Amino acid sequence: MTETGGTDPTLTITRRRTRAGMIAAMALVLSFAAGATDAFAFLQLGGVFTANMTGNFVLAGLTSRPDFGEVLLGATVAVLLFSVGTFLAFRFTRLVATPDRPTPEAPQHRLVLVLGGAVIAQACVLIGWIVSPETRTTPVICVLIALSTLAMAGQTAVARRIERSGVTTTFVTGTLTSLMQSLADGVHDHHLIRIGAIVLLVAGALCGSLLTGVDPVFGAALPLVPSIVGLVLLRLAPTASSD
Repeated sequence: MTETGGTDPTLTITRRRTRAGMIAAMALVLSFAAGATDAFAFLQLGGVFTANMTGNFVLAGLTSRPDFGEVLLGATVAVLLFSVGTFLAFRFTRLVATPDRPTPEAPQHRLVLVLGGAVIAQACVLIGWIVSPETRTTPVICVLIALSTLAMAGQTAVARRIERSGVTTTFVTGTLTSLMQSLADGVHDHHLIRIGAIVLLVAGALCGSLLTGVDPVFGAALPLVPSIVGLVLLRLAPTASSD
């Protein structure tokens, strides 16, 4: 505090920069988690995606694929659960204004709860994979798809609420579009985080596929690590109203 009772401007700037840096780091590690999640889902959960819904809509139209019926079922479960999950997450983290901060923002503790729920859902995928029989039935696969999709829905909603750089952690098209729009408009903000999110999503998919090839349990476990790191970064980031 200053002698006049106001907030120290230097402290305010430091908090804002710290928060921005931690939120950017959170978006990057969650991008890695999304890539790893989709790799495991596509390779082990019936050839569908649990983060990239665009891919599922495309899969729903590929009627000539072998096992199209199972793929369509899995893609439908993913799209429905992603829609419901993101709606509920956005609803729970609705923007609110306070007397000291008239600009509406999502409450920090609610964002932490949503991302924590996503981590729990990821853990349930791992546990479910370990305890389920080696020959997994369609209902078991659908449950694992649902859990993985809910994890990605929560992650997507949290990142969308607080990340201002145009990064979308679960699908690269939105991030790539934001990057190209900025380049075309001559705006030079957030290039590094956008490029980083794209690279890390691909890296997550690569690592996820390699580990799944070694043992599917490793593929199911990999997304948990960056998801937990992202949760810790969000939890430790200074709140937007702390300045």
